[in-house]
Amino acid sequence: MGSRKKQKILDFMATCDALVATHTTAAIAQYGYYRGHPVVCLEGEACERYADDLTPTVDAAGIGVERPCVRCGAAAAPDGPDPCLGMLPNVVSACCGHGVEEPYLKFHLSDDRHTGLRGDAALDYFRAQGGGPPG
Repeated sequence: MGSRKKQKILDFMATCDALVATHTTAAIAQYGYYRGHPVVCLEGEACERYADDLTPTVDAAGIGVERPCVRCGAAAAPDGPDPCLGMLPNVVSACCGHGVEEPYLKFHLSDDRHTGLRGDAALDYFRAQGGGPPG
């Protein structure tokens, strides 16, 4: 991993640490993004929470707590497809990058294996399917 990418990760973790510290002293077990928003998983919990206010990304009924995409402002319906991408054939998971990470997609193969695309190759696939982030 290059030093620039490593520094970006360290900066992201420091931002999450600062956001979470305004609400709790609990330790952070995992860091990540959900539709471009910083999320964390606190030690001893199995749920992901938005780092800014510790709202779970899934409510008690198991329904996604959605926020607008940080890049385009579009919001998904609870548990709906990514608002930037829509439904993509044979895709298990995908992210347009939402302006914060590298775009990717993962295809399901018939024998329980997966393959995928990252970066510009993923963006090209999204566009070919009529989706992808604006701009």
